[in-house]
Amino acid sequence: MKSIVGLDIGTSKIVALVAEIDNYGDTHIVGIGEAKSQGIDKGSVTKLDSASKAIQKALKEAEEMSGHRIDGVFISISGVHIKSQNERDTISISPQPSDVDEQIVDRLLERAVAKAKEESYDILHTIPRNFILDDQEGILDPIGLAGSRLECDVHIIKAGVSLLRNVERTVSVAGYKLFGRVFAGLASAESSLTEEEKLEGVLLIDIGHSVTNFVLYNNGQPAVSGTVPIGGYNITRDLAHFMKISTEEAERIKLESGVAFIELVDEIEKVKIKPRGEDKEAMVPRRQLAEVIQIRLEELMDKIVEKINSSNVKLENINAGAVITGGTAKLNGIKDFAEHYLDMAVRIGYPLNITGLKEKLQDPSYACVCGIIKIAQNMKDISYTAPQRPPQRQIPSRNTSLLQKIMNFFKDLI
Repeated sequence: MKSIVGLDIGTSKIVALVAEIDNYGDTHIVGIGEAKSQGIDKGSVTKLDSASKAIQKALKEAEEMSGHRIDGVFISISGVHIKSQNERDTISISPQPSDVDEQIVDRLLERAVAKAKEESYDILHTIPRNFILDDQEGILDPIGLAGSRLECDVHIIKAGVSLLRNVERTVSVAGYKLFGRVFAGLASAESSLTEEEKLEGVLLIDIGHSVTNFVLYNNGQPAVSGTVPIGGYNITRDLAHFMKISTEEAERIKLESGVAFIELVDEIEKVKIKPRGEDKEAMVPRRQLAEVIQIRLEELMDKIVEKINSSNVKLENINAGAVITGGTAKLNGIKDFAEHYLDMAVRIGYPLNITGLKEKLQDPSYACVCGIIKIAQNMKDISYTAPQRPPQRQIPSRNTSLLQKIMNFFKDLI
């Protein structure tokens, strides 16, 4: 039986997930391992040895729970070095209408990738958004259709080369092979969004410890994606500063009494805090906590909206609203705040269609690692759990979908 191992490398924790793939292609989660993250900050490696040991701990725990020997992993990539852009290119097929084949599509996508190549950056994902065949738009799969000219709109996600190499090196030092890299925001979207939401247009916001990843979908495919260097820990530090308390006390108060939207808090409500250096506890208005939290969340949303607007995509054109996931999605009142700020429907995103360990994984903080598993299923390198058999490449059949062929093709490039 085949298995996939996803590894979400975050600033606060590292999560490993082991999934089995049965003979019908269905995925079953059979093991999970977690470790406190060390040597990682905002997606970047700050101490190789510490980061490698944390990865080892999470993967060993997942091995013990699942009963599978882990040989290699698919990892999440995040951080302020993430960039995205949209490109369009055209290729002539023939003067007279001729059938589009895989080679034509491959050449067209290669041309789009060439436009996006940039020194010091690697391409993580190249995602076709729309094919146009002789001015006919909205074509999802042009192979087998006849035409004279083929165009394609693609969404390209890139990451800094040095930062990527450092993360890859950390996995290698931990003793594991690297089978694939996935932008963390794309992984969270894959596990938390429905296909209907993607078609109607939806904004996925994954608020982590130190960074927030976002992906805006339109007509079923990503139109804008990126990262903002603000996360839940920024809120904790704000509370510690303004309330003159320790970060540990601030984190506790944020989780127990924090509210993301000041309108939800009654003026008479009080919260007990322990000021730094004081023996006695003090009472402060809960609205003060909410005000500090809301100001930071407004800054976060401002930066996301600014990035979306700079890409010439209209936020008001998405019809399915926004989905918030990540650990900070559990903050009281964040749904109400986001609805007020974005002026659209908002829901909290949980991993969807999970089989195995469902009770454990029904938490927005596991959206990314569950999404890594889903995306990895469409990649070629899948580890085999039998110790005597090395990892093998799956050879796509003639009936492989265009999407999988494209993902396989570009995975080979990186």
